[in-house]
Amino acid sequence: MTPVRLIVADLDGTLLTSDHVVSPFTEAAVRAAQARGVLFTVATGKTFPSTVALIEQFGINIPLICGNGTQVFAPAGSLVYEDPIPLDYALEAIGMAEARGFTPVIYTAYGLLSTVHDANVAELLVHHEPLPDLVDNWATALRGRNRPFKMVLMHQDHDAVSRFFDDLWRVFDGRAQIVRSGLPSVVEVMPAGVTKGTALVHLVEHLGLDVRDALCLGDNCNDLDMIRRAGIGVAMRHAPEEVRAAADYVTGSNDEDGVGHAIHRFVLAAPGAETAPDPSERRIAQ
Repeated sequence: MTPVRLIVADLDGTLLTSDHVVSPFTEAAVRAAQARGVLFTVATGKTFPSTVALIEQFGINIPLICGNGTQVFAPAGSLVYEDPIPLDYALEAIGMAEARGFTPVIYTAYGLLSTVHDANVAELLVHHEPLPDLVDNWATALRGRNRPFKMVLMHQDHDAVSRFFDDLWRVFDGRAQIVRSGLPSVVEVMPAGVTKGTALVHLVEHLGLDVRDALCLGDNCNDLDMIRRAGIGVAMRHAPEEVRAAADYVTGSNDEDGVGHAIHRFVLAAPGAETAPDPSERRIAQ
């Protein structure tokens, strides 16, 4: 097993507890790994502004993966890598969403855009996303600096979201990715072929490392490609079966210090030392 030189953690459901904080145990594990020279960063479906508090908390000094891999940001906020959605695809999806009473929220390099501040937007704010800037005309707003990178199309009727997912899949199959996120009120539109895993490749190349040097942790299907590509891919206990089956190890949940326990196992344990199995983890048969 290649020694871990880079830790990349998803945020909601992984690094962050259900109260949207990093537990003391996990924070101590991350800091201990950093003290040993292991690099640490995050990979999230959220905006760069939502990561600023964590950058400060952990002194992150390497790029971060945002927008489910559509953007890689330097910790000061400049773009290192970007892969936006074609404008005509974005406008087509927005038109479909608005015709069905959905609220489109568009992720740009600078934050969020919406036409309203409603219950859907309020749900994003709970997850530490910034308040969207309001726009009047999508075609005008998404030109120039406000290119769309990721779109969340939201409705509080979760059955309607499931039906809309199917409609979007039929319309955009082969042109864009249609993704269900951890929030049942959300269906996402992403550029075709772009994932946290593809962004991980750009990140390690930027750092002069290899994907085999990375320990990547996540809890949902948007983490799947990153977990598969990593030298050590770790899924949280509550992740979907598809994600757990693809991982090298399954750790405890985000409320059971799963990230902290995984860091102890793969980074902080002395090389070659025998360690008792951690009850919060199980090894996947190879």
